[in-house]
Amino acid sequence: MLSHHELATLLLIRDANTPIQTLDSDFLALHRYRLVEMDEAGGDSTLRLTNRGRELLRRLTHEGDERSA
Repeated sequence: MLSHHELATLLLIRDANTPIQTLDSDFLALHRYRLVEMDEAGGDSTLRLTNRGRELLRRLTHEGDERSA
């Protein structure tokens, strides 16, 4: 189960207009759960959601759910 901090971090990554480069315990936990991935091109780690992370957020926020309209 994800903590409220980890869920907030997932939302932050999803809604960020620029690449996220912060690596704290919440980001590392999300990486272990395979919800985010790190792109280490150019020596900097940039985080982005995986398909699994996007699907989790879609289910939690009911995006694309016709019943919520």
